[in-house]
Amino acid sequence: MKSLRYRLAVPRPDSHLVEVDLLLPAGGPTLTVEMAAWCPGSYLIRDYARYVRDLVAEDAASGRALDIEQISKREWTIATGSADQVRIRYRVYGHELTVRTNHIDRTHAFLHGPALFLFPDAGRDWPCEVEVAAPAGWPIETALAGEGGRYRASSVDELLDSPLHLGPVELRSFHAGGRPIRLAVWGHEERGGPFGLDDLVRDLAKVIDSHAARLGDLPCERYSFILMLSPGAYGGLEHRSSSANLNSPFAFAQAKTYQELVELLSHELFHAWNGKRLHPAAFDRFDYGRENYTRCLWVIEGLTSYYDRLAVRRAGVMTAGQYLTKLLEDWGRLRAVPGRFRHSLEDASLNAWQKLYKPDESNVNTTVSYYLKGSLVMAALDLELRRRSEGEIDLDRVLVHMWREFGARGRGYPEDVRAIFEEATGLELGDFFARSIAGREDPDLVGLLAAFGLDLVSTWDGTKAEEGSRPPVWLGVVLQPGGGRTVAGVLDGGPAERAGLSPGDEIVALNRYQVAGEADLRGKLAGRSAGESIELAVFRRGRLEILPLELEHGPKSRFELTARAEASALARKLYRDWMGDDLGSGVIASAAVGGAL
Repeated sequence: MKSLRYRLAVPRPDSHLVEVDLLLPAGGPTLTVEMAAWCPGSYLIRDYARYVRDLVAEDAASGRALDIEQISKREWTIATGSADQVRIRYRVYGHELTVRTNHIDRTHAFLHGPALFLFPDAGRDWPCEVEVAAPAGWPIETALAGEGGRYRASSVDELLDSPLHLGPVELRSFHAGGRPIRLAVWGHEERGGPFGLDDLVRDLAKVIDSHAARLGDLPCERYSFILMLSPGAYGGLEHRSSSANLNSPFAFAQAKTYQELVELLSHELFHAWNGKRLHPAAFDRFDYGRENYTRCLWVIEGLTSYYDRLAVRRAGVMTAGQYLTKLLEDWGRLRAVPGRFRHSLEDASLNAWQKLYKPDESNVNTTVSYYLKGSLVMAALDLELRRRSEGEIDLDRVLVHMWREFGARGRGYPEDVRAIFEEATGLELGDFFARSIAGREDPDLVGLLAAFGLDLVSTWDGTKAEEGSRPPVWLGVVLQPGGGRTVAGVLDGGPAERAGLSPGDEIVALNRYQVAGEADLRGKLAGRSAGESIELAVFRRGRLEILPLELEHGPKSRFELTARAEASALARKLYRDWMGDDLGSGVIASAAVGGAL
């Protein structure tokens, strides 16, 4: 049987290089091998072949060198002659610590399949063997079957979807979701906080069981979390039987950051069902050399973003108040994005390759995140289903139906999923889809929450109407991070746009008084009134410009949820079924969302 046999070695980790040896059948007088240009789950052409160096080929039996020619930025052709088997040797440079690139140094090697393995397209379905020669004392963590440095994959697709981590880790093994689970942590969490790895294992097991309670046992024989801790790092990438995750070593220091870590792991774990096995038909078989388009990334990521946090709440890792506070924060973030009026969820999904993953200074005005809006729309749909059915139907029913009809059967769903949602619920959802998914309207969160006994009120942060304080004014700009005074983005429809401010402008004075930084600028705007005219001095490409500007009220940025004292018995039941808690009384959640100035 034809197969691909790889050997990996990291003889000098400080060089940031991994050596790869590939043995494969020649298959004829010429052999073409390629490297993926992108990785599933991260929709950007990354041109991984740029990290390849020192590529050579030889007749595996005689050792005779074979001519090799690069024919594209990611493909090579080898003149095999009479060789039956070909040995290819090359090295790959990796020194970028993300979940979608290789990172090799003296402490570990994180190896990301699409950025590592050459393969022949004709051999995509061949079984693969991988021998790993790790530095002495370095354990290996991977979801691939095997042990002791020898692993196997059923195909190239499985191989590329199974990262490897070499190096010292703190390893925890436990059982959840009907399967053995491994948590391998590289880096050192800061000790002394209220949370630690024991808490993470306990809470993660609850979250996994919460997901499995809806969808059944994890759809893989085992599951591995690779968690890498590094200051300022954040991110996750799902794989079929594992996930690669980045977070801060300080995540364990307080409840908010700890819950965000649990939520991240919950998100990537949920993708084992939704995204990896339950996916649009466009993802049935990836083309690793070009963009793979779908309008359904809002299903893959928006639905997952709703359930990742809901599972954390259902597992008891966060309170109902904490959950609803995060919901309000998301609501405020969405309403601060003018681009939501230009891009629907379907549009944002299709354009992820050039918008979400290639952001520029205008993105806030031209698109919306299918993670952020997708999760809020799915929350709204869950509430809508519960409200219309008086609690008999919820979004779980849609999820389970889609899993049974598509994910569990190994077939992709069509691009237009409305009929699937309607079949699952028995309800007509055309208007909802037309407005919030194919259309560009915000979900009616205010109206829907009212049916659950909750009043959602929006105000200006820092104002108290009973004291007669004035709503704050704003410019409508986003400044570059770090507290400086350089404009990173200008929001459509705001005072700054009308005054002609541009990204890159450095605001140096307001009404001829120096602006020392962001905090100083906020202070100089405090107490001013809408309609008041000011003068901004900016440096633009080194030249001083004076721009007159008329101030306006800023958007409402504080949100409160109050439980209605007179809420009906049905509203209280709907809330209890959704949040797993009684409605309570008074203000139960509040959030102030900053950002634009």
